Amino acid sequence: MKGNQSKIHLYHRTSQELVTQRLLVISRYVENLRRLSRLADRTGRGELGTALVEVAGCLERMSYDIAVSQYSAIILRRAAKLVGTIEGLVEREAKLAVLH
Repeated sequence: MKGNQSKIHLYHRTSQELVTQRLLVISRYVENLRRLSRLADRTGRGELGTALVEVAGCLERMSYDIAVSQYSAIILRRAAKLVGTIEGLVEREAKLAVLH
C-alpha cells in the first residue's frame, strides 16, 4: 500500500519568493499611482497629481525596505486602499468631464 499512496507535497514559499512577490506588487502600485497622477492632471487636479507622483516615488525608492519589512502586509494593504480610493475619485471625475 505504501507504493500506491500518493504523497502530498505542500509548497512553502521561501522568504525570497515573498520578497519578490511583494516587489512585484509594489511596482504595480507605483505604475497605477503614476497613471492616476496623469489622469488627475488632465482633470484639473494638479495638486493631487503632484502628490501621487511623490507617493509613487517614495514607494519605488523604499520598495526593497518595504518588501523585507515585517510590516509589509500592512503597508501594501494601505497602498492598495489608497490606489482604490484615488482611482474611484479620479476616474469618476474624468467620466463626468467627458459627459459635460
